[in-house]
Parts: sequence; structure tokens; C-alpha cells
Amino acid sequence: MFSTRAVWAGAAAAAVVAVAGATITAGETTYTAAGTAFPGIAQALCYAVLRAVAMVAGALTLGASVYTVCCTGTTRRGRVGVDGYAGLRVVERAATIWLVTAVALIPVTAADIGGTTTVELLRAGTLGPLLDASEKPKAWVVVALLAAIVALVARLTLSWLGAAATLLFAAIGVLPPVLVGNAGEGPGHDYATGAVLLFQPALSVCCGLLWCASAHLRRGGAHRDTVIHRVRMLTTGCLIVAAATGLLLVALLLPPDRMVTTGYGRLVLGAAILGVLVALLAWRSGREGIRAGDMFGVAGATVLVAIAVLAAAGVRPAPAFEGRRFTAHEAFIGFDIVEPPTALRLLTFWRFDMVLGSAALAGIVLYCAGVLCLRRRGDGWSPRRTLSWILGCLTLLVATSSGIGAYGYAMFSLHMITHMTLNMVVPVLLVLGAPMTLLLRVTRPAGKGELRGVREGVLAVLHSRPSAVLAHPGFSIPVFVVTLYGLYFTSLFENLISYHWGHVLMNVHFLIVGYLFYWAIVGIDPGPRRLPHLGRLGMLFAIMPFHAFFGVVVMSTATVIGGRFYTNLQLPWGIDLLADQHAGGGIAWVSGEVPVLLVVGALLTQWITQDRRTAVRTDRKDETYGDSDLDAYNAMLAELARSRR
Repeated sequence: MFSTRAVWAGAAAAAVVAVAGATITAGETTYTAAGTAFPGIAQALCYAVLRAVAMVAGALTLGASVYTVCCTGTTRRGRVGVDGYAGLRVVERAATIWLVTAVALIPVTAADIGGTTTVELLRAGTLGPLLDASEKPKAWVVVALLAAIVALVARLTLSWLGAAATLLFAAIGVLPPVLVGNAGEGPGHDYATGAVLLFQPALSVCCGLLWCASAHLRRGGAHRDTVIHRVRMLTTGCLIVAAATGLLLVALLLPPDRMVTTGYGRLVLGAAILGVLVALLAWRSGREGIRAGDMFGVAGATVLVAIAVLAAAGVRPAPAFEGRRFTAHEAFIGFDIVEPPTALRLLTFWRFDMVLGSAALAGIVLYCAGVLCLRRRGDGWSPRRTLSWILGCLTLLVATSSGIGAYGYAMFSLHMITHMTLNMVVPVLLVLGAPMTLLLRVTRPAGKGELRGVREGVLAVLHSRPSAVLAHPGFSIPVFVVTLYGLYFTSLFENLISYHWGHVLMNVHFLIVGYLFYWAIVGIDPGPRRLPHLGRLGMLFAIMPFHAFFGVVVMSTATVIGGRFYTNLQLPWGIDLLADQHAGGGIAWVSGEVPVLLVVGALLTQWITQDRRTAVRTDRKDETYGDSDLDAYNAMLAELARSRR
């Protein structure tokens, strides 16, 4: 019905025209609103078009990785098939374009910020100072590194796990440019940053996924019906997430009266209309005689234009910031804190964490749905595991979204409460909930000749070599220790706390490191071969001195950790930064003891349970086949007696 190449070529041309037209129309207005010098229309066009190309290339890379992982078959040795190979080639080519444009955008972005042309910037040799002064060129450095990794892995690997690795790196790579843009600035940027962390990957997945799915159906790829079903499910889920978070971003960055009167608003409105069109095309695919491959191709091309239009909008300052003065609190943490923390204030002052708060709520809903699914089948599930998981998710929600998390952005002591909770308490409860075991019991195995499903993917990851490395004490213990000392006793903490994405990154890191550590000790889920129980107990006690010594050092140091940030924040109730830091050290020292007791209790319980099961199996075997050990012992004694005679 349609020529896919013609449709995508037309979409690319429309995207370039839209970006160029928006840039020419805006002219100097964008730079005047941002308070920077106008570098000329040629430089502005170069920056806007290159940025749009990079964003689209990143979206194609991520979506093609999702297609390869979720919609293609594998061999018994875990290698991708013909369709997976085609997906990896799309990943490789798109990532190469992504890499080239990201490298080009480093000096181009720096020149745009400096109000000069790229040629003049390189001649003057001022690229280094501009890189140090602004986060936007640094974001493209990160993108270039991740794109290079994705392109290299896609070129060298033919394994399903390698494709999963490209998916992980591509998902991270699409985030830096939007995190240092409008979403990371001004009032409410804590909400906006969390929203864009979900919005950008969700929208990006649709572009490459629909491209590859259209090509898959046109070439007559295997498992047509399954691929169509999975693409529809993935696209629908991503569009729902993008719509929900996009509405929040519009509410924060675009006042209603500026929707039509500003170029920013018109671009966002156009992208929203394109998003609705994508949803309609995906829904109609396969209906009314329209081939799914054609509709997927048109829908993917529409997403391409939408991403390019949003990239053009991202160049402009958000209308919500025009003519508005920010307080120090709004500039640094996104909201004002005018009262000192009290017990009541910590319970009632909530700032919902869009990333970890949403993950906590989704975790409760999905876990309970899995338990209900088992019960409907007549299978049982331990109430203690359910209770442990729910408590872990609720603790995660409180630690990141209540007054503890909100004040943790501004006070070291409360930040340390969040850190210890995410690193020491929440992982233990989540690990004891055995989520992967529940998932494996709920999902059915793929039948002969069927595509790899969720169950097979989870088992492949859990029993892979990277999982064995992550769960090994030689990795988990040093990472656990380095997290404490490398973060707080270097400039890394000072650099991260100045941005909301830095807070999110730290919190996610604390949670993942803690989960990996306790998974190796008290994990119930299947995985690599673990140490015996005595070795796990030694692993737990090995970490305790490092944790206690860290708390003592923080309590006794005379230098304020993150002092520049906390000083610039200017809390109105006159906090003593050094005393607050010493309180945080005491919290770190004391809070490490209670989770250890919980882990020791769980480990001993598992140890005793395993010994009982072993004894029961041995007794059952002896009753059936006789006591082989006793028979062997008696035979040895008889042989000794005969030899003596």
C-alpha cells in the first residue's frame, strides 16, 4: 500500500523543514530570551538541525534494540536469528549516525551557548572553558561515549544478551540532552526531571520499534502474529507513559495562555497532535484491510517528525520561565522550603518522586497481580514474601517522596537517612520478596517454535556471566564500599547534588548496589552459584567495619561535604552545616546495625530450612534405598576385620 522508504524519506524531509522553519521564524528571539548573544542564523540552523538528527538517531537506536530483544527469535546457543541480525544492523547504523552527530554537537553546542560560530570557537581555542562552564556540551560528550559503545557492541555481537546490552546503553544515552534542558531548570524541576526521565525513552522506543516492525512484516519475517501483538502492546504502553508524563511537562513548562501565542507552544501542540495520530495508526493497524506493516511504517515516521519537532522546541527557553525570578530553593531543588523539619512536617510535606515513587507503586500493583494470578490457578505463594515486598516498596515510597526525601535534597542529615534506607533497608525487604521467582511462576514457558518470552529472557539474564560477576563477593563488596567513600570524600557528591538528575542517579545507584549485595547473601531468586551460608555470613560481617568507620569519619571531619551547594541554598532557619553533617554521620553509623540483624536472622532461617530439607531428602532416600552411608561404613569395618585376620 505504501512505500516505506518514501514515507520515511518524506517524514525526514518534513522534520528538517519543520525544524529549519521554526529556527528561522524564531531568529534572535530564542537567544534574547535565554540571555545569550545571537551567533547568526547559519549557526542557529546548524545547531537545531544537528540536535534533531541526533535525537532521532538515538530514538531509532533504542527502538531497534527493543525490537531485537523482544520481537525476534534466538537459537539454542542464545544467538539472534535472521530477524535479530537485521535489527542489530539497524542498531549499528543508527548508532553510528548518533555518534557522529553527537561528536559534532559538542563544539556546535558550546559555540551556540557562547554566541559565536563553531569555526570561530575552534580558532579561538575556547572550547575547553565553555565545556567547563556549561552542562549542555558535556551532555553530548556522554551521548557520544554511549553511542560508540552501542555501535561497537552491535557490530561485534550476535547474542541476545549483547542486544540487551545495547538496549540498556541506548536507553541511558537518550536522556542527557533533555536532562540539561528546560526540564532541569526553574520551579518544579524535580517533577519535570522525573517526568522527562520517563517521557523521552518511552517516546523514543516507538520510533525505532515501529520502523523495524514494518520492515519485519514486509520481508515476511517469522512469527508475524506474535510480532504484531508485541509491537502493539509495547507501543501502547510507551504512548500511555509518554502521554501522562508529557501532560505533566506541559503543565510545568507551558502556561495555557502561551500554547498558541508562542513558538514553543505551537511546536509542543504540533508534537501532541502527531502523538495522537500515532496512537490512531497503531490502533487501526490490521483493521479494515489495512496491512499492519504499512500502518507501523507510517506511525513510526510520524513519531520521527514528533521527536524532531520536540528537539526544536527544546532549543527554546520554556515560556513558564520568561520574566520570572527564581528563589535559590527553586533554582537548586525546584521548590521552596521555608520551615525547619519537624516530625509532623516530615510526614505531611510530600514531593512525589516520579521515578522511584512510580516504581514503588507499580511494584506493589504488579506483585499483587502476580500473586492473584497464582491463586486463581490454585497455586500458593508465601504471605511473608508478599508482606516483605510490599513493605519494601512502601519504605521506598516514603524514603523518596515524603518529607524525608524532600528535605533530603536540602539537608545532609536527611539525605543520609534516604541513603541508608535505600542502601540497607529497602533492598533486604525487596530481595526477600523474591520478585523474579514470582515472575517465573506466573509466566508460561515458550512452546516449541515460539518466540522467546519473558520467562526465557529473565532466566537468560539471571544465569548469564554478567549476573555471576555482579553477584560475586569480589565485585559486590568493593562496589558497596566505594559507594560510601568514593561518593562523599571526593568532589562527586558536590557535583551531583546540584542537579535533580544527580539526586535521582544517586538514589537509583544506592538501591541497585544494595540489592545486588543482599541478593548474593539472602537472595531467594535463581541466579549464579552462591557461596555457602557460612561464606555469606562472613561476607556480611566483612562489610560492617567499613560502614562503621565511614560514619565515624563523617562525624569527626571538620570540612563540610557539599559545602558550596548547601551554602548557596540559604535555608531560612539558619542551619549549622557542620553539626548537620555530624548528625548525618551518626545516622550512617547507627542505621547500619539494624538491617544487619534482619539479614542475619533471614540468613540463619534459610540455613536451618535448607538443613532440614536436606535431612528430609536423606531420610526419604534411606527409607527407599537403604542407608548407603551406614552400609559403606559397615563394609569398611568388615574389610578391615578380614584384613587383620
